[in-house]
Amino acid sequence: MRPRIGITSPTNAPPFARFCLTLAVRLAGGVPVKLSAKRPYREMVIDGLILGGGADVFPELYQSEARKDRRYDRQRDELEVYWLKLAQEKKLPVLAICRGAQMMNVVHGGTLHMEVSTAFDDAHYPSGLFAATFFRKPIYLRKGSHFHRLMRDEKLMVNSIHKQAIANLGRGLIAVAEEPNGVIQAIEDPTQAFYLGVQFHPEFLLYQRRYRQLFCALIEAAIVP
Repeated sequence: MRPRIGITSPTNAPPFARFCLTLAVRLAGGVPVKLSAKRPYREMVIDGLILGGGADVFPELYQSEARKDRRYDRQRDELEVYWLKLAQEKKLPVLAICRGAQMMNVVHGGTLHMEVSTAFDDAHYPSGLFAATFFRKPIYLRKGSHFHRLMRDEKLMVNSIHKQAIANLGRGLIAVAEEPNGVIQAIEDPTQAFYLGVQFHPEFLLYQRRYRQLFCALIEAAIVP
């Protein structure tokens, strides 16, 4: 039986973003299951979890103040906190993407930089649709990490769509990829079989085999013996 992979996305998710994650799961051999605050998500049964991108994590979850110029999705925050804690309890494999990686860090007690461009030198990335589609930046992987073994390379060129970044790491998490300027681009729990957060969007890079492999590895870890 193909594993059921729960996918979180914004309460009002753009169709393209949701389509890419659904496609990634199907190509890897899994069954995508939509997890939404608009439906009774606590009753869903899944074998693995993907936290997708979206609006900023509510700052009060990591002891910071909310800003009036930002949009938040409190219902989604509640949904993802619930599923991440359940995934830890049940040892479900997790792939957290962009905002998802930030939420993973927060649930473990970590903090975030609310403005990556002011927190780091040389972190002023191009913005807009063209840049989101074509701009790439280098990240360097930690040798011996689960992420490094999956990617089979010490350097990747990835997209850059985020405005925030991981600050202090949460309990049990380690940084396994960084940009040259120090921005954390991947985190994982080395004690679990598959518990990975990436700051970039691999679902927008499916034309490259190595990024499809991320989803394949998630599906493989989710297969119930």
